[in-house]
Amino acid sequence: MKQFDITLHSFEDVQEFVEIATVQPFRIVLGNGRTLVNAKSFMGLFSLDFRQVVHVRADCTEEQFRAFQEAAAKFLA
Repeated sequence: MKQFDITLHSFEDVQEFVEIATVQPFRIVLGNGRTLVNAKSFMGLFSLDFRQVVHVRADCTEEQFRAFQEAAAKFLA
């Protein structure tokens, strides 16, 4: 599983990130602290504390990971 960190500051950021995650053909989870949620679940993301950096974990190939990270570049911490 590959990982990078993001920051989300607004409702629009969450909405945009979910849209990016939803089109990925692999499993993605987000977390900070003890909470892990499905990155493709809009409601799930709101259970996270966005005052902290959010860890993104993707179960994918290196090529898929690079493309996903590039699509989410504006959120990189």
